[in-house]
Amino acid sequence: MFTASHTDTAAGHILIASSDPDDQVQIRSSFEREGYHVDCISSLPDAIRSNLSHYELILMDFPEDTTTGIHTIENIRQTVSCAAIPLLVLSKASKCEILVEALNAGADDYIIKPFSLRELNARVRAILRSARRG
Repeated sequence: MFTASHTDTAAGHILIASSDPDDQVQIRSSFEREGYHVDCISSLPDAIRSNLSHYELILMDFPEDTTTGIHTIENIRQTVSCAAIPLLVLSKASKCEILVEALNAGADDYIIKPFSLRELNARVRAILRSARRG
């Protein structure tokens, strides 16, 4: 299921849920260079309706409407086939309350925009390493 990358870890299959086409292109390109298989969808409701069970990680762009974002995280976590998939949230929202809400709803990590693609890649590798050990 995993393919080898040029790093020490095997790459996985990642879903990017973002309505920003520029973010999709940049993030997708960065992860594909690392050897990951990447799919993109543009809306959070699409993420909930999609078959997410074959992904090793979900990157979710948190919307301005935090209620929708929290609801999406909770729905993903309540779906048995997706409950254990690592979920990393990308957001412009830097308020501690929103970050805590997202983590309490089931996000595994939270990165505030703008962010470095190197940092994002490193966090994804760390999350996947941890998930594979689990």
